[in-house]
Amino acid sequence: MQTSELKRYSSYPEALDAIVLAGTDDNPRRMIKGQNKAFLEIGGKVLVRRVVDALLEAESIGRVYVVGPRKRLESALGGIPGEVTLVQQVGKMVANAWQAIYASESRRKDSHEHDDPLRPLLFISCDLPLISSAAVDDFVQRCAREDNRSGIKYAMLAGVAEESSLKSFCRDEKGEGIVRPYVHLSDCRVRLANIYVGRPRTLSNQAFLQTGFEHRKAEKWKNVINLTWRFLSQAGGWKAAWLTVRLQATLLASRKEGSLYRRLRKRNTRERIEQVCGTVLGGTIRMVITPYGGLSLDADNEDDFRILSQQFDEWAGVAPVEPVVRSG
Repeated sequence: MQTSELKRYSSYPEALDAIVLAGTDDNPRRMIKGQNKAFLEIGGKVLVRRVVDALLEAESIGRVYVVGPRKRLESALGGIPGEVTLVQQVGKMVANAWQAIYASESRRKDSHEHDDPLRPLLFISCDLPLISSAAVDDFVQRCAREDNRSGIKYAMLAGVAEESSLKSFCRDEKGEGIVRPYVHLSDCRVRLANIYVGRPRTLSNQAFLQTGFEHRKAEKWKNVINLTWRFLSQAGGWKAAWLTVRLQATLLASRKEGSLYRRLRKRNTRERIEQVCGTVLGGTIRMVITPYGGLSLDADNEDDFRILSQQFDEWAGVAPVEPVVRSG
């Protein structure tokens, strides 16, 4: 592919509005040390500030909308430029996201800007200490490439980090590092990153996004069972229920990597997962691999927060690693 063609495929017509989900002060299960994760400090900077600063530095991002407890955000983000809008939270993740979406749409309307319902938006977690503007720009470019190559305006392009980009952060011989189970696909092993490009108005079953988020820790059988049960209530959900169980069985079988593991993994194709997820959510879904493994490392619990704090200076300098995808 020639340079000019690659540039065209790798960009959107305009910079994307970014929506930062800055959590809640009302759910103790989502807090660390009694604190909303957005306001934890790592590397001398509050996490939500670190994320906002990276977005403002990214060439692919226009305005930034941060949704959460507004008064606390005003204090944490004091002195931010006019490109940042703070949005008061109203409830759970999906409801909060829509508050920011409405704010983005209202601003364009007030500014007499054309607002295409297929305009993509960037969605990102507030608690990513290893974020960088380069990581954001790279992800947006990869999403644009998928959109433009296929001609499909995907409803959701979900970031995933491949195993090779996470090795620098894994537990070492001293026992320090982040432990994350992988989703074992036929051609690679991945973890969800905390970054997405989406066209939310093209998803017909957005309520199920909240269900998936609440039960996303699929290594816990309680969550697997709950998610499977919820899938069965959806149109075409039996396929999603079976896939959920299959992926969990593959994870368990990976401990020995015998013939059962190879048979299970062989059928865990990205295309199948994208199709099943798209059916349940009511829109087209695409997985996009980022070489920036740090985008999948959030301050998920107190142990992760401690390790990320201790290792921040070293890990902040880890270079991106292109994915290792096997054929066949």
